[in-house]
Amino acid sequence: MPIELKDLKIPVWIYDIDNYCIHWANQPALVLWESDSLEELCSREFKSGNSQAVEARVRQYQRAFIESDVSFYENWHFVPKGVPKSVFCQFSGYVIDNSRMALLVQGMPTAKLQHEIQVNLTAMLSDYTADGRLISGNPPFLDAMGHGVSHLQDIIADPAVLKTIHRSLSQSERYEDDVLMSGVGGEHWYHLIAVNVQDDSGKEKILLQQYDIHRRKVSEITLAKEVLTDSLTGLLNRRGLDKKLNEFAISETSFDFFYIDLDGFKIINDSFGHSIGDEVLQTVADRLVENSPESSVICRFGGDEFVMVVTNAAESAGNNCVAKSILADQLVKTLSDSYYHDAQPMALSASVGVAQYPHDTDQLSNIVLYADAAMYQAKRLGKHRWIGYTAGMEQVILRQGVIAQSLSRAQSRGELELYYQPIWDFAQGSDANIISFEALLRWNNNDIPNVTTEEVIQVAESIGIINEIECWVVDQALTDLLHLRVYVSPGVTMSINVSAVHLREPTFPQCISKALQSKNLSFKDLIIELTESTLVENMADSNSVVCQLAQQAINISIDDFGTGYSSLAYLHQIPATVAKIDRSFVGQAEKNIQPLCHIKSLIEAHGMRALIEGVETQEQKDRLISCGITLQQGFFLGRPEPLDYYAKNKITGNCSQ
Repeated sequence: MPIELKDLKIPVWIYDIDNYCIHWANQPALVLWESDSLEELCSREFKSGNSQAVEARVRQYQRAFIESDVSFYENWHFVPKGVPKSVFCQFSGYVIDNSRMALLVQGMPTAKLQHEIQVNLTAMLSDYTADGRLISGNPPFLDAMGHGVSHLQDIIADPAVLKTIHRSLSQSERYEDDVLMSGVGGEHWYHLIAVNVQDDSGKEKILLQQYDIHRRKVSEITLAKEVLTDSLTGLLNRRGLDKKLNEFAISETSFDFFYIDLDGFKIINDSFGHSIGDEVLQTVADRLVENSPESSVICRFGGDEFVMVVTNAAESAGNNCVAKSILADQLVKTLSDSYYHDAQPMALSASVGVAQYPHDTDQLSNIVLYADAAMYQAKRLGKHRWIGYTAGMEQVILRQGVIAQSLSRAQSRGELELYYQPIWDFAQGSDANIISFEALLRWNNNDIPNVTTEEVIQVAESIGIINEIECWVVDQALTDLLHLRVYVSPGVTMSINVSAVHLREPTFPQCISKALQSKNLSFKDLIIELTESTLVENMADSNSVVCQLAQQAINISIDDFGTGYSSLAYLHQIPATVAKIDRSFVGQAEKNIQPLCHIKSLIEAHGMRALIEGVETQEQKDRLISCGITLQQGFFLGRPEPLDYYAKNKITGNCSQ
């Protein structure tokens, strides 16, 4: 024998497959096999001690060695002279007698290997008749699966997997996969290889090789679940939702897609803190699970957005449209019920958009867009409701996407411009004066027609550039104020709209102060316009940005007064100097001026002046003046114009209309 085999310190032997005996062994192999001499070991006969499964596996090795130069690595169990031993083996081909292929085995006792390697590479062998009846199993198989196994169906946990094994063997003579199997310790994961082989008589049978992969597989499943699951709520995340939707598409399953957005969640998150916000989201998830049809797919899509996917079969055996409406109504109601923290109620509602697959679209990439567009329409119509998708709704969302792409480059391209609309004071009767200008943002983009200021602000907030744009607006408006004082009147002030997003920046008051100082302007030269809801949200904290602005003596104007839901209750707390009555009230002035007179009295009772916007006619102007509303703004009194307009027309800021 080659000296390198003889002198190896690990057990090495050659097994004569055809004659069921050991052909040669080195000294460590003699020790392994509990033998005093090579002659004694070579005289042993192994056929009667081998199970048919082991015999079939060894024959597999032999055929593989004849066809190519390969090696196999497995953990095998031997019982020499009744002493059980576990050996990690390398099996290779070795030609003896110049013609026959034998088995060259190099072994290392598994006591020297890590336990994980031992478990994973232990070969559990069993063979079965073609219809699945057990013929034999080696000791590792019997120890793990039990001595009571009589059929494949006793160890394959899922009957569908057993059918797949038989089908695969009938088509390709081989099956290989990770399979959950039933054994002595209950269900356990194994890597299973099933092949068709022939016994000595030429009759076909099934040979099973299985390797313990339970710990690794459980870790994989846990990791996969984490990848597909939202850690906060336990619902699916976007990846998990995509996986489920693809499964529905493959199986041609129709479904309704409910896109859910929480109205008012941000206020809860900001007011009560993120930990309470997280509890609310978990409660929302629980309510969705409790109120969902069986087999529904529920996902936390991101932030305070959720998705429920309901197959038509799960909805109802009857009219799916009726079932969809009932479920949508139930979702809005359930998610809008009160939420509590320390017995204190927290207001929250839901806006829901619904799209149907494949009725509305047969493209999975569009179903989210369509449902989102329907949800967006529900919000535009007042929130706390659901809307079903109709053709064309998505154009609003798509338009916002186009606007977002261009808006991010608008400032660097010089496309942003400010227009100024005058605010008149008719307190002196015929001797009226322009006392202020409202700065209104315009975006000059030839590629996207008719972009409104509201669209610009909304998209800027959604893509996170609203602060940058508003800082530009403040700086440009104050710069232009210096010119307007030359063109119109030296005492005019500047009114600038500020979004709620900017008020979350604690440095905003300092930025305003710095901008004013850089132009040699004072705090009284600037008016910050804020909506009612923004003011109510920000005035609870005495250190809020709104309170800091008020402390700096910057004038604050309540924009769109009368449209908010709680302004009257909190009016005495709002540190404003002006309340701008919403334009929706102007139309009533020509029929009945009394409501506006009462509103004006209420405003003045709280130490503020009443300003009304939307004045369109001489009659409106006169009737408003008659009830004491002398601060007015509207197209009849002056449209928004660029700075050049005032430079060229030399408006004096005084009129006798």
